[in-house]
Amino acid sequence: MGLKSLKKEPSLAEKAYAAIKEAIISNELTPGTALAEETLAAHLGISRTPIRTALQRLQMEGIVTLSGKKLIVAEVTEQDVRDIDAVRIQLEPLSIRLIAQNGGVTARQLKTLQTCNDRLKAAAQQGDNLVFLDLDVTFHVTLAQLSGNGFLTDLVQRSNLMLQRFHTLTGTLARYASTAAEEHTAILQALTERDYLKAETALRTHLEHVDSRILQN
Repeated sequence: MGLKSLKKEPSLAEKAYAAIKEAIISNELTPGTALAEETLAAHLGISRTPIRTALQRLQMEGIVTLSGKKLIVAEVTEQDVRDIDAVRIQLEPLSIRLIAQNGGVTARQLKTLQTCNDRLKAAAQQGDNLVFLDLDVTFHVTLAQLSGNGFLTDLVQRSNLMLQRFHTLTGTLARYASTAAEEHTAILQALTERDYLKAETALRTHLEHVDSRILQN
């Protein structure tokens, strides 16, 4: 028929989710802050219905939690990070193993990861911490997605979102963003060489270093 497909615009609920999440990740909305639908709706200039949907999604991700009858920004403690990292260090390298079992990465997939890491390096150099954090999550989640295991991808995404907040709260990111980007480069180099054991080791080493850096304060 000659008709072009229409790009789907983000819904109000998706926009509200993104706005509230960014405010939480950036620490504009600090842990323990009450999240009243009416207040958020007035601030964002939309009705309460999309706010409610956005808060439900954030609650499922563990970023928002119930305190009595109120929804509040969830705390992220050092023990939370220790618990997450203990699992993450064992879990994420499985992505590489599954990628190898599925035939390895394609040139296009490598290019996607490389582009993400190049942008991540630029954000580190410019001191743009929020952009860096978003790209860091994208890098790790993309690796998990390439494994073809949806359950693994979901766990990797949730763990990385929690750590995003702790990075912001502790202020460690400014000192180590460039180092993290170079550790990503080592993973990519091993993937380019199709040395998946080396890539798995490089990813595990990176995660161990992140754990050490984020908890050293």
